[in-house]
Amino acid sequence: MRPEEYANKNLREALKFDPSPESVHDTRVGLRKYYVVAGALSRLYYNPECMYYAKEAIKTLGLIRDSDVSGCIKVDREALVAKVSRILPKLAGCELPKLYGSRLIIFEKISEVYSSLDVEDFHEFRKRVRVLYYLTESVGEDAGQLKAISKRLGDIRDKYMVETCSRTGFKIPLDRNVVEEVKSIVME
Repeated sequence: MRPEEYANKNLREALKFDPSPESVHDTRVGLRKYYVVAGALSRLYYNPECMYYAKEAIKTLGLIRDSDVSGCIKVDREALVAKVSRILPKLAGCELPKLYGSRLIIFEKISEVYSSLDVEDFHEFRKRVRVLYYLTESVGEDAGQLKAISKRLGDIRDKYMVETCSRTGFKIPLDRNVVEEVKSIVME
């Protein structure tokens, strides 16, 4: 599969949104996969409107999901679902065309993200692992180990969020062994 096909497949899946907690999560993941790959390929093809709407939907879905997961963070879920439902149709025409050189660009981006893994902030590290996972998967390589680590990091974040009943304001320690684990996986 080509990276742009991967992005388009995930975008199409995300557009099947319904307000259930599972769909909120799946839609957010699908849009993130699209957004990461489309962003990496922006040297070859860039549609700022599509990137804007994808980012807005991802942020809004994040508010809904955090409320669903925590059980104590209060949001106007109905209003947020309505907002996402207004944004998603604007993404219907945002599929990427066939882009020559897309795999090379993705491998360059993987190398760039790999070089930036040495961070102290848990949240920033978690985002970079997720990006590595999506980019690796987009070129048809086995991303299973990165996916597992990304899930572990997400579970840690969710646990802290539930314990503090807050989306922000908590500092999660970053285990340096996990950083080295991710580096060794990418080097394979």
